[in-house]
Amino acid sequence: MSNSNTAPGASRSSEASFHLADGIGYGLQQDHQSVIRLNLQHYLWREVFGFNIHPDIPPGPEKIVDVACGSGLWMIDVARELPRAQIDGLDIDLTQAPQPGWLPSNINLSHWDLFNDIPTGTEAKYNLVHVRLLVLVLSGLDPMPVIRRLFHLVKPGGYIQWDELDCVNMRVKRLDSAADAPAPALEEIREASHAGGRHDWALDLPRLLTEGGFHDAKSDYYDDPPELVRAFNDLHLLTMQEFASKLASRGQHEAAARFVHLIQTGYQEGVKGTALCIPRVVVVAKRPVEHA
Repeated sequence: MSNSNTAPGASRSSEASFHLADGIGYGLQQDHQSVIRLNLQHYLWREVFGFNIHPDIPPGPEKIVDVACGSGLWMIDVARELPRAQIDGLDIDLTQAPQPGWLPSNINLSHWDLFNDIPTGTEAKYNLVHVRLLVLVLSGLDPMPVIRRLFHLVKPGGYIQWDELDCVNMRVKRLDSAADAPAPALEEIREASHAGGRHDWALDLPRLLTEGGFHDAKSDYYDDPPELVRAFNDLHLLTMQEFASKLASRGQHEAAARFVHLIQTGYQEGVKGTALCIPRVVVVAKRPVEHA
């Protein structure tokens, strides 16, 4: 997919593409800047959703796991809401989360690479499995093996809640006063993020979860409210900065420099009243109760 409104100096086959992430695993950095971005992201997402646990999930789950728990803020919020719940956080890298001594007493952290078998003792353990933002972890991959592992974490009668980006419907928004303002950098970032549709599976999650054994899968969609459009635009630019840093660390300096140029130009486009908007989708599904 090409875009005729490219940034100065860009060819129609831009160097700015998430296909550059092929073969490098997780495409973002894992350092203090990434933790700052994750924390900002949590609060912005919570502001848009109005919840941590979707209201369709019965109140008061006793055993909860946050898969790919990142900096841990979702768990910390839920621990305040449900002080009697046992909350486990699983991630391949726990260095972005607070040390255990700084966490609420009902939160426990453990390592898990979700491309491996589920940890011992977690089979059918949880009333609620929470997953957020695997879109880059699963970029270009078949999500079904991971979905099947997640299914085995859920108790019969329990739920999964999956919060994800909707890369199908992302677009560049403009104020009425900037209706004709060009935004070539943000448009190129949008095209790069779409990556030829490799992230479109997120909108197919209800079908995929059903195929994985869940029932009653339902999606809700959340766009950026006007007052948060600018905040989300800058958040997306932070994500691009991490991706550029990851490319540079692997010697892909020309591509990294291209992203840095787009970030700097995209920020100025945002100042003038344009913004990259990537909606979110929350999918809730239930593991059926097994009858004898």
